[in-house]
Amino acid sequence: MYLYFTLYKEERKLDSQYRVHLIGRLYDVFQPLALHLDLEGRVGRVIRQGYIGRNTFDKAFVSNTYRSTAGSFTLLGVSGMGKTTAIKRILNMYPQVIVHSKYKNKEFSRYQVVFLRIECSYDGSVKGLCLSFFNKVDEVLGTDYYSRFGNGRLSVDNMLVAMSNIAKNISLGILVIDEIQNLSKSKSGGAERMLNFFVTLVNTIGLPVLLIGTPEAMGVLQGKFRQARRGSGQGDMIFERLNYDMNFKLFLNAIWGYQWTRRPIVLTEELKDVFYDQSQGIIDIIVKLYALTQTKAILGGKETITPDLVRQVADENLRLVKPMLDALRTGNILEMIKYPDVYTGNINLNHESPSFQRHTNTTVIKKTNSTSGNKGVSRSKVRITAPTMDDDIRIIIKNRLRDDKTAYEILKDRGLIKGCEGL
Repeated sequence: MYLYFTLYKEERKLDSQYRVHLIGRLYDVFQPLALHLDLEGRVGRVIRQGYIGRNTFDKAFVSNTYRSTAGSFTLLGVSGMGKTTAIKRILNMYPQVIVHSKYKNKEFSRYQVVFLRIECSYDGSVKGLCLSFFNKVDEVLGTDYYSRFGNGRLSVDNMLVAMSNIAKNISLGILVIDEIQNLSKSKSGGAERMLNFFVTLVNTIGLPVLLIGTPEAMGVLQGKFRQARRGSGQGDMIFERLNYDMNFKLFLNAIWGYQWTRRPIVLTEELKDVFYDQSQGIIDIIVKLYALTQTKAILGGKETITPDLVRQVADENLRLVKPMLDALRTGNILEMIKYPDVYTGNINLNHESPSFQRHTNTTVIKKTNSTSGNKGVSRSKVRITAPTMDDDIRIIIKNRLRDDKTAYEILKDRGLIKGCEGL
């Protein structure tokens, strides 16, 4: 899963104009961490588990009466933590296409596609997802599904049926849907429709589905993909930003040897502290900051990395992400929630939104005597009551404004407002 390369000492003797281009090789390094090993194990298990019930020699499979053994799980994480890169590295450990000709001395001609990774369309449309699926299968197998089913003559419902049949015919091992947070941009009902289709893939044809996205996808996933997740033995994963622990130090050590400055420096505790403070444990920011610092050192003639130079580069080149990093650094929740791509908060995928009935009393049962002879008939009545002093902040504020206090002070006195220290 890892990906390293060799840096030769002669490269540091090249002119600066060449060395600044070589720095770009840093982005190719992949250092497996504990979270990547966990993800690899889950993907491997879910692929193999999904194939158990889909034996093409089984009569139940041919007649569509087999029991689905597939499961699914969701991978959410902070933007810049390398979710897509990690899943690509893991999937590339498997052969994408297996061409079968014989099985146990029997003639058996079949293409088996172990995995497909597609991205949710930018507008979160179901049609866009289907077209992306057809195009990816054509790219892998050389088929013409896109021209046959994506020409505009078929309705979206028919395209979904075609997509389901193709996935079964090619013995697809796992379908990975990336950028699932784009579903939040879909038209009314589109997100629920697509998630229901994913559930159908899992339950009907036994196809494992892996959804990948940022914390912004929580609004879509909560309460809508629950049934499919309950059938999974792999659970759900959250890629948090790295803590200042062994994983962060392992990653920084892995890339630190790639220095193209004339005077390479040993990684010190002070440099570790500075890099963590300026990146807040986001892998993409760590690599970019390291690359930009080397570029600055080479072009500026310093030819070495110092803590002050790292801070200077961060101030000059990371201005767009500085508000997000400042919010993470200070731990100010009110600021962090402004950036749903980097704030995971207390993610709970099993959360169900409660139903509210405002100012409604419980049902009142009364026995009445009817003049028509039907005695003791029970009638149900629901009485709607007006808001009271105890449950309506409008009345609370109105009745206390004469105390020369602001609305904020009144609500805080009532215990309805809490400071950030209480969160």
